[in-house]
Amino acid sequence: MKKNFKLFSLLTIVFTIFSDSFANEKIYFHGDSQSKKIALTFDDGPNDSSLPKILDLLKEEKIKASFFFIGKNILSNKEEVKRTYDEGHLVLNHSYTHSNFNTASQETITSEIKEANNAINNILGITPTLYRPPYGIITENEKIVVKNLEMNIVLWNVDGEDWNIKRSVDYVIRTQEKETKNGSIILMHTQPNKDTSYEALKKLIPYYRNQGYEFVKLDELLEIEPYETLK
Repeated sequence: MKKNFKLFSLLTIVFTIFSDSFANEKIYFHGDSQSKKIALTFDDGPNDSSLPKILDLLKEEKIKASFFFIGKNILSNKEEVKRTYDEGHLVLNHSYTHSNFNTASQETITSEIKEANNAINNILGITPTLYRPPYGIITENEKIVVKNLEMNIVLWNVDGEDWNIKRSVDYVIRTQEKETKNGSIILMHTQPNKDTSYEALKKLIPYYRNQGYEFVKLDELLEIEPYETLK
């Protein structure tokens, strides 16, 4: 998934600095800074190339994580979606097409989020309440739509830039080690035929454990429900 590298990096910095200003917007950047817990999150799946490798590694290491899937990728990767959920990970909403919503109407954004949720529900029978906007860009229309849908936006405070083709595995590792702290939400990716996240994760997992961090899913880190409950 190609991204505007400079814009994406700048947004990560801005979100980290000003995260407290969104306290009443149901937008999460990190968990409790007093807790030695961190959450691994993965964007841009599902696929049948990099995702299975990461799932194999997480299973071997007995780690549960949170995956934000793109709706249009789900139909052709149903088994990967099922496996992710069956192995105890969260399956969450990353829009249907991963488009830039800067000028999108509320109707368009509503359709994008609902279609992605429907794709997940059709396979797993659950409806996510956690949403990550494409490129981490939050528009005013998105905030209104997410509120109307009774969902929450989840961003991050650690970005090793594994999505950036210019970044080496060593860069990803060094950056994440430097940025991670108590309560961190860590952004990584499961992009097709790209193993940067997988290779970095093999070294990051033992590092985090040596630092005393506990890996948890977003629902535990943020103390929120990840899926709609029956009313």
